[in-house]
Amino acid sequence: MATSDGGLFEVSMEYYGAIGADGVSPYLKAYITSAEYCVIGYIGQGASMQIASAWTSPFEGDNAGSIAGIETLSNMAQSVTTTTSVSRWNSLMVWQGSQPPALTLPLELLAISNAAVEVDGAITRLCQMISPELNDTTPGGRRPNSVTVNIGRRFILADVVIQDVSYNLDAPKTSDGYFISNVVNLQLSGMAVQNRSEIEKLFI
Repeated sequence: MATSDGGLFEVSMEYYGAIGADGVSPYLKAYITSAEYCVIGYIGQGASMQIASAWTSPFEGDNAGSIAGIETLSNMAQSVTTTTSVSRWNSLMVWQGSQPPALTLPLELLAISNAAVEVDGAITRLCQMISPELNDTTPGGRRPNSVTVNIGRRFILADVVIQDVSYNLDAPKTSDGYFISNVVNLQLSGMAVQNRSEIEKLFI
């Protein structure tokens, strides 16, 4: 086992990105781990997480007049008075479902001793993580695998899908053509909704 940033690295896994002794706290880094690779980068400005629930009013537009079949008369009466036939019951919100946690993660990469591993290699592995393995002529193949996201050693979400990977093609390069630095913008989503009882376990 090799040690870096106060944590243990698995010998069988390949590591890319901010893997050296750079003096930066692991709480300021994010770790994207697949079955084969781990990419480590500095958490960039604008990183965020969102958990959304859908709430709707199922009786929106309904009122006593429409229920009684005399909506036109009710609307006419409302147009000349300050009263309304809409009740508090009509406005009750109903939960329609929740979405899995969504993450926006700018991952900053910087070459300190080996640009091929610390920047280009990290970008390559992230692009591999988002890509499927399809057959050329016959149906089938494999969809992209899910990953585990560890943000600052304080938030861990397993079974995450990478939805978007983008980086700068015009970033500065070394004399060998490798990127000196780059920012990879990741859009990620959990595969499933998290239950209330599971949320606390994400924050370690």
